[in-house]
Amino acid sequence: MNIIDVLDRAISINGQVLEFPMSYEEIKAVLGEARIVAENDEDEGIHTTYYYDALGLEFEGAEVYLTDLKKKKAFKDKEHNIVGMALYVTGDPLYDFKSDKCQKTYVGNLTVLGRQVDLERSWKDILGYGCMPLLDEKSKTKKYIEVETTIVTEDEEPFYDGDLLKKDVMITFKPERPKSKENYDLIPPEEDCLVFDTFNFKLAVINELMYNQEVLKPYFDIYDYMAFKKAHWNLETDKNVKGAVNYFKELQIPVRLADYVTEIEMDGADEIYMNIAPEWDGEDERFDFNTLTEAELKPFKNLKKMTIFGNDKDADKLRKVCDPLGIVVEPLASMEG
Repeated sequence: MNIIDVLDRAISINGQVLEFPMSYEEIKAVLGEARIVAENDEDEGIHTTYYYDALGLEFEGAEVYLTDLKKKKAFKDKEHNIVGMALYVTGDPLYDFKSDKCQKTYVGNLTVLGRQVDLERSWKDILGYGCMPLLDEKSKTKKYIEVETTIVTEDEEPFYDGDLLKKDVMITFKPERPKSKENYDLIPPEEDCLVFDTFNFKLAVINELMYNQEVLKPYFDIYDYMAFKKAHWNLETDKNVKGAVNYFKELQIPVRLADYVTEIEMDGADEIYMNIAPEWDGEDERFDFNTLTEAELKPFKNLKKMTIFGNDKDADKLRKVCDPLGIVVEPLASMEG
């Protein structure tokens, strides 16, 4: 008999824990290969469903979920986009429009924080009776757990027969965004600071120091910054958010932090760009640069390599100033090719 327990930000399947958001590789390490069905939605892109037919289990993920995960500070990487799970107990699909389903049904127990779902703790929605996350009695903050469990039914019959679950279940990761404690007031450091002639180079340096190494503070998050400023910007956009751009223009970086920069490896998914243009797809050249001055590079005595946006021509232009300083320049385009 299978035993699934819903935890605060994870699920336990027969004693093996899978944390949300999940990647298929993590699930595969626990359950083996899945039957994979990908559906392309015109508005939301590709949704992928991973069926474990013999177990009656289904996992569902999509890149469209990554935006919400970023908002809630639960983003890991693009592969960790699985936020939903279903248990097919009756053998019926959970949605009318879903033509596919598991070939067998789930046989086993389901608990939330070690307890079976109690009807008295339930609520009713369009799917029938659902179970909101239970309070974690062990938590000093007494917060709700961040995985929601919904029982799919149209009647008030018992959910269990002893230790056997009798209803279909939908499990969804719904993280709460933690409150930010960052102070985003820009206070000039009482020490020498770097001078940049090329703003896009400055952004690449900030990405390395702030997001990769976390030695440049505060750790800038566009959603926290908007709340800090009590602003109401549109963050569902691929355009640059002016407030974020201005912040990074005004941000001063102590000269001593230049020693931490040994390599710059630009990528369209870098945090710096996601915090300036949250929905940017990396397809345009707004963050490219192909010129630098010797003066702005000289403080970076340990910088040995830069992988930049652009092509060989862009790299050649930079090599004129970088080669004498011992900095190897490679274009991202050729690295991907």
